[in-house]
Amino acid sequence: MIPQNIRKEHIISALDEIRNKGVPKGRDSKKYKLISDGQPFPPKYVVSLANKYANGEELDPSVFNGGAETNSYLESRGFRVVNVSSPGKPLKISIGPTIIPEQPHEVRKSKHDERCPECKKIVEAMLRKLYGVVESNYKFTVGAHIEDYRGRPFYSDLEKIFTDLQNYRGYKSFVGTSTLPRCDYFIPNPGFLVEFDESQHFTIPRKRALLNYPDSLKLGFFKEKWINLCSKIQATDNDPCYRDEQRAWYDTLRDFLPEIEGLAPTVRLYSKDMRWCSLDPDRRDDVKRFQNLIESRQIGSEGDFIAVVIIESESTGPEDQRQNGPRLNALIEIIERVAEEMNGDGVILLPGGYYSSGEKPGKTEFNKVENEISEVLRTIKQNIIVCLGIDGTVFGTGKERCAHDQLAIAVGKEGITSIGRKFYPTGGEEGVIQLADDHNSLEEGCSRVFVLNGVSYYLAVCYDVFGIKHQALANPGVNVVLDLIHSFFPVGEGPSGVSLFTRHGIAGASRQWDCPIFGTAVFFNRNVPEDWPSGMYWNQGSKNTKQFSYTDNPIKEFNSWEHKIPTISVFPEGKALIKLYSIQDSMMK
Repeated sequence: MIPQNIRKEHIISALDEIRNKGVPKGRDSKKYKLISDGQPFPPKYVVSLANKYANGEELDPSVFNGGAETNSYLESRGFRVVNVSSPGKPLKISIGPTIIPEQPHEVRKSKHDERCPECKKIVEAMLRKLYGVVESNYKFTVGAHIEDYRGRPFYSDLEKIFTDLQNYRGYKSFVGTSTLPRCDYFIPNPGFLVEFDESQHFTIPRKRALLNYPDSLKLGFFKEKWINLCSKIQATDNDPCYRDEQRAWYDTLRDFLPEIEGLAPTVRLYSKDMRWCSLDPDRRDDVKRFQNLIESRQIGSEGDFIAVVIIESESTGPEDQRQNGPRLNALIEIIERVAEEMNGDGVILLPGGYYSSGEKPGKTEFNKVENEISEVLRTIKQNIIVCLGIDGTVFGTGKERCAHDQLAIAVGKEGITSIGRKFYPTGGEEGVIQLADDHNSLEEGCSRVFVLNGVSYYLAVCYDVFGIKHQALANPGVNVVLDLIHSFFPVGEGPSGVSLFTRHGIAGASRQWDCPIFGTAVFFNRNVPEDWPSGMYWNQGSKNTKQFSYTDNPIKEFNSWEHKIPTISVFPEGKALIKLYSIQDSMMK
């Protein structure tokens, strides 16, 4: 399967690399060609190479198909693929029309590399569009020598990095100036630095420095990604002989500027992450996309995650199988497995009605669940928030199932942090469910919004996402929506519109609030569809949700660092599937 986060600019970068380096032996194509500026390219190799710019490595050609899969993928992103396998016949477009990418601000040169001067100009223009005043090539009057920081709280961290750089190849004196050299961009309001990193910054000395960064240092980039790029690129610059150590040290000081000068975290952009000069400061979608990229790196912490727990139940209905004891025991194992796998803080999301109070849930019932979960959370080092649904006064089965109360709670180490009551019912629930006054009302004095590491999360109960869309509600300032869906059944046995709910509910709400939405449910007596997107971010502009396809969704599971948790078969009713997502990466889409 081709990763869905490969975008047009990643493909353009792949084409530029092929123009410069050619096609490796065995990777050419005899039947189909991607035509760009009159030049043919092998489609499958283009996709493999584009994945390097999107995800850090070439995509193994054995994990996806050439022909229809590859061609349709490329053409959906505006590229032309032709069939050249029939000699003497005109070129035949295999799928779809030719789409010429928009170039509203100026025509781009076909040859492009990371030294493109326009890329830096566009980055500066985009920053000015967002923040107004931007100082390029800015000079901070801070010291460049380790002695300049003696007595400061972070001195021991800097000394450790500096000493390691000295010992790496034996160059003791690599600081060539009394003050830190100029920085790429400084944004005075709100006060942070943006660095544009080209390949020469990704060296072994830089990797060693990054590995010695304290965990408490807030960064506006993915440290692990930068470390991996250093391992892959291993750039060298021997003029002077200690240049790599020197550059690594200056970059370290720029990353410590928040500590030195009281700034927000330093944001770093990798020159090859996209063709930056393809962005247009006058295009609303481009500006919004760039804003999401910058702001997603300023909030949250590296490694922050969402673990979406989806239940496959062998039961045909929830009432006789939803046993609170076994489900809470299963939750304990889920918490421990997630905490063992992940280093960062995060959210564990469970379905609506995960816990049944039997009668209307009040403080006593809340406290019972709260105490059991909090006790487990206090035994782990990470800060994890567990979100689960509580239903009360359940009666009936299948389509007739109802509950007077449908709520979502968020529980941390110190207890309940948030409570959300369902505010938008399905048709059959009118007059039966006790609804919240509106989508922002408090429940037992608690907001339905909670904040973890600067990221604001909103609790939605099942059909609430349709309320966000149908009532055209304004985003109350949240970064992520968590939708606790109750259940999906086989056709004829109960609510079964998985695709309908996903396209019109989740995708529609994401479009309305312009933020990622994560949802989960119990799949009764049916398997979870392999392509069901439990994390989604609308990126289709004004496109109608009726036309939305799962393949349009840019959010992917958090497998870039090989995080995987086996299926947990601890429920008497079935098993739990856990999907992991990076918060910062999801907000960048």
